[in-house]
Amino acid sequence: MSNWTCINAGRMAKIGWLKPLIALQPKKLNTQSVKQEILLVEDDETLQAALDGLLKMSGYAVRIYASAEQMLANLPDQASTDKAQCVLMDVHLKGMNGVQAQKRMRETGCDLPVVFMSGDINAHNVNQAWQNGAQNFLFKPFKPLELLKILEGVFASVPPKQALGTEEDGQLLAQLEMLTPRQREVLKWVATGQSNTLISSHMDISARTVKMHRAGIMHRLGFGHVADLVRFYERSQHLLDNWPESQP
Repeated sequence: MSNWTCINAGRMAKIGWLKPLIALQPKKLNTQSVKQEILLVEDDETLQAALDGLLKMSGYAVRIYASAEQMLANLPDQASTDKAQCVLMDVHLKGMNGVQAQKRMRETGCDLPVVFMSGDINAHNVNQAWQNGAQNFLFKPFKPLELLKILEGVFASVPPKQALGTEEDGQLLAQLEMLTPRQREVLKWVATGQSNTLISSHMDISARTVKMHRAGIMHRLGFGHVADLVRFYERSQHLLDNWPESQP
């Protein structure tokens, strides 16, 4: 039995919900080929090891931090990695808590998605986290599948970093993120000259709905003519083609 599964019996009685996770052994990954990385911030060594095992078994690269301060001090430079990253952080940490760390991240311009874990429902913490852009909250005890589904959803909404190469790409990405998944799909069809009728047939929605989405795109992007939209599509096509969403 490895050290990471050697858990005090008294401690185990309090965290019996972790048994399915503790049974997992972390597997060794070729981190060069893994494109999704979790920054795990957890000061409970038992939960830390259990989550490390689950995440690696599920194909994620994992960086572990025992405190918010450690994570902030060693936060990877987003521009230097092609991995899509997500912070999985406990709210209740020794020293700076998770919500404070999230606020500090935003103040320093770090926009990595954050998923919180908490053993209690504290309305103030929850509200603060949502205001600072938290992706989700997991309340203990949670099931492994519940966590994995949340992470899958987070990464499905994160565009691949390898697609971002210039300052213009960053501006185009910000504009694309203003659109809904449906609007991004409609954008592709409209920019390639498809009529509302053909688009409605392709997307299995009504022509009236297509027209509504077209108007929404023009309004959100501040375009006055379809020609503006076509030019925007030509400049942003490489980002749209690599967008991870599979469902509008």
